[in-house]
Amino acid sequence: MTWDWAFVIKILPALGIGVWYTVVVTAAASVIALGLGLALAIMESVSKTYGRAFVLFWLELFRGVPSLVLLYFCFYVLPQLGVTVPAIPIGIVVLGVVYAAYCSEVYRGSLITIQGELRDACVALHLRSYTKWRRILVPLMAQRAAPALLNYVLSLFRETAVLFAIGVPVLMGEANDIGYEHFRYLEPYTLAGAIYLAMNLPFLYVLSRFKDKHA
Repeated sequence: MTWDWAFVIKILPALGIGVWYTVVVTAAASVIALGLGLALAIMESVSKTYGRAFVLFWLELFRGVPSLVLLYFCFYVLPQLGVTVPAIPIGIVVLGVVYAAYCSEVYRGSLITIQGELRDACVALHLRSYTKWRRILVPLMAQRAAPALLNYVLSLFRETAVLFAIGVPVLMGEANDIGYEHFRYLEPYTLAGAIYLAMNLPFLYVLSRFKDKHA
């Protein structure tokens, strides 16, 4: 099979649709992952036995079960239980929740590095717990965790490719549909790989800047 530039031009619009859905899913799932991960880290820090046990169960569940299994469960099993949700929201929520478990551990690690003297100063100033977290601890956690969190966002971006398994028209899904429809896989899969690589570059650039800044 030889490379066909005419076929490449023909399939570019469909791949462009896949790029759009990939970006939207990545952005939405990242918001869930970063926000929920922060909430879980705070909950684990301030909770007693039962709250901490719930967080630990959550983390082990969503870090231990493959994303594809969760996607299939939500897409195929939930409708049999009377709960029908479109594929795109399922993909966003599943990836967001799975990566929230990983982000939570990053936030927790950054929280551990904050000096105890700073907490003592908050107590000495009689700061309310909400003020202490919102104005001091959370900003420091986010700043110190930023490089690792960006790595997870990059991983989440790459994992959006598995959403083609439930029919979400992400880039991999569009490439697969094109190959199946035309019985040509060289061009769509090669282009999809090149596009994923090109879309990785901004993440890698920002990550390198973070590393240089905090080196």
